[in-house]
Amino acid sequence: MRVRLFLLSALILSVASSATFSQDPGGGLVVLKFSWDKERIRPRPSLSPMASQDELIQQSERERQLAAARNASDRGKAGRLETQIINHDAAKMKAAQTPPPDDAYRYKVTLRNESTKTIKSIDWDYLFIDPMTGSEVARHQFTSDESIKTGKSKEVSVLYLIPPVKTVSAGMLSKKDPMPFTEQVVIASIQYSDGSSWQRP
Repeated sequence: MRVRLFLLSALILSVASSATFSQDPGGGLVVLKFSWDKERIRPRPSLSPMASQDELIQQSERERQLAAARNASDRGKAGRLETQIINHDAAKMKAAQTPPPDDAYRYKVTLRNESTKTIKSIDWDYLFIDPMTGSEVARHQFTSDESIKTGKSKEVSVLYLIPPVKTVSAGMLSKKDPMPFTEQVVIASIQYSDGSSWQRP
């Protein structure tokens, strides 16, 4: 299943890998370089829901009781009501808090269009290969709707929640312990602006 390009507000934590790769220009599109970065997603703050009519009535009643207890100098009852109001407000604030940030991964590739046509969309795969066996360990498939004119280069990126290789520990996804796999980007298919297309054999 290919993943469409999507945008999220994110804070880059560290660059995990980068590479260059020159392949036979299938469809006239050349891969100049590629890399992936680990990013921290900052979810948008939750919107506090509108209070229901019943909740507003209960809140008004608690405030009325608190005012009556204070007027009657009933410190015990006033203290209990104040605690209830504080706990209720704290629970509402906690429920409306933004979820903790998540890790995501941005896969990037720089492409040059050497064909005679303007490119409209690209299907591209980011591969991780075991250098010892030559077997494919992971393949991430993306579709990017990007216009690239003849003779022009462009960087394309996709933010993806799935890590490069699921079987690798988190400690290996850093500069101190580099990714132990060979990386490669393959252009799977191209859609041109004139309606024609190219498909990798």
